[in-house]
Amino acid sequence: MNNDTWQKLYQNVRTPQMNPAVVGFNVNLDRIITVTPALLQSPLLSQPDLFELRSRLLHSMQTCTAEEWFVTDWSRYQQFTHAFSDTGSLAIGGQAGIAAVHLASIGVPDVLCITHSAGPDTKKILINAGVRVLDINPQRTDPPDEIHLVFEYPPGLVPVAEGVVPRNNRFIASPAYDPESALIPGDSGDAVISRVSAYTRVFLSGYQYLSLAGEFARAADQILRMKKNTSRMRVHVECVSVTDDAVIGGFARHILPAADSIGLNEHELLLLLHHLIPQEPGYGISGHLSPVQLVKGALLVCRKSGLRRLHLHTFGYYVLVIRADCSQPDESLNALLFASLTTVHAAQGSSTEISPVGIGALEQIEEAFGPQRSPGIFPVDTHTIIIIPTIIAHDIKKSSGLGDILSSTAFVADRF
Repeated sequence: MNNDTWQKLYQNVRTPQMNPAVVGFNVNLDRIITVTPALLQSPLLSQPDLFELRSRLLHSMQTCTAEEWFVTDWSRYQQFTHAFSDTGSLAIGGQAGIAAVHLASIGVPDVLCITHSAGPDTKKILINAGVRVLDINPQRTDPPDEIHLVFEYPPGLVPVAEGVVPRNNRFIASPAYDPESALIPGDSGDAVISRVSAYTRVFLSGYQYLSLAGEFARAADQILRMKKNTSRMRVHVECVSVTDDAVIGGFARHILPAADSIGLNEHELLLLLHHLIPQEPGYGISGHLSPVQLVKGALLVCRKSGLRRLHLHTFGYYVLVIRADCSQPDESLNALLFASLTTVHAAQGSSTEISPVGIGALEQIEEAFGPQRSPGIFPVDTHTIIIIPTIIAHDIKKSSGLGDILSSTAFVADRF
């Protein structure tokens, strides 16, 4: 399918009917810092105390990968936030916080955000955006606003590694939170789960703060309890690029079988494949995969975990793998296109185009999987694969949170 076909499809996107949604658990403020040559060469980033932060930032820039550093030493993290306290600007952060504000802005009729530790300014942003806030840790009175450092960078500031496609991305430094931040407390569990059970779309995040098998098992049990009395409920979990074996293993073994849907990028897909199917050739924890390899990998994750739906977002194209027994392919395609338009609008670029990389990826996938039933739709045995080339925005003003905006929109807009 050529560029003109996709231009017409994007022009004819319908605004889908979106049901009320719940989001949880991680909500904070982000300090958005634009990386420039002046910042890289500044005395600030040359301070000895910031050596590791600078090194991790440069690695993210060299690989153009959205990396996050969870700083376990709280006092050390406070040094970082103090060093950059006069830099950048504050915005809502955390996957749940970003998704909540965004979903309310696009017309989702009721957005409920469940959180442990929203500070006063964080709550104010959420409430002013039309989001209802449910504090599930009332014992913690007057919590402060938690601030994460988000370094957004354009391509070209440093040489990229071999095989890397230069693109805008970000590096995040944040504190490592207690596992309870992604769990519903026992004394309020029944009440919270009962309230969530009134919804049909639940977008959950924050499981990167769990590490023990018992914590993951408890989280999975809470997901299953949410779904127990509501057959129409679908629970989506959002990945982050964590390389810790215990976290990835717990997520793969416990959270995925309990959930219905997952959102992830190509790096996170590789990490999951390494744990779910370690013997599968061509899927090590590093390296660049072709579009065909990525689609095959997404299918493998779905078949191994039992997920109904997997949404992979990578540069130039988005992939949706959905079980055939619950899919409405045309609605899913429209949801992806709608989410793509919404995300490119949030990026605030100076101009846009249909991604040539995405068009090329579709051609490769068609060679491997056979002809499309209709543009972007490939029936494959027990699953349907849906692929769209993205709209690329040039000279964007925002990169942080775009993955959360994309995933939450596509999930809430989809019918499955």
